[in-house]
Amino acid sequence: MRWDGPDGYWASDDRSLIDLGLVHDWMSRESYWAAGRPREVTARSIEHSLVIGLYAPDGRQAGFARQVTDYATFAWLCDVFVDSAHRGAGVGSFLVRTAVEHPDVADVRQLLMATPGRTLYRRHGFGDLLKPERWMERPGR
Repeated sequence: MRWDGPDGYWASDDRSLIDLGLVHDWMSRESYWAAGRPREVTARSIEHSLVIGLYAPDGRQAGFARQVTDYATFAWLCDVFVDSAHRGAGVGSFLVRTAVEHPDVADVRQLLMATPGRTLYRRHGFGDLLKPERWMERPGR
């Protein structure tokens, strides 16, 4: 699917349009949550997730988001990133809205881990965990 956004930007869930090298560079070099992530891990995460690419009017990739989901009960919004050259024009909000309203996950519980106080996500319906005492974590290796 394709969604039109502000100022000629657009988003798509077509996995074949994702520039793996660019997304990997963003995640491994510029994000605080995936610094140093190996390229093969990024590739596998894209292969097994619902992915949304954000594209500039000229077709170059400008951002990325993914939802880890079973498409029935649960989705985890993660790896949301907008290239610094494209920030400040509302395209990040467009990307998040497209990801959370995607028809495959719009009606399932969606979670997110982000730096506290990120109003971008609160504007799209995210809030504190309803029952944080029920959540546990087993960190990866």
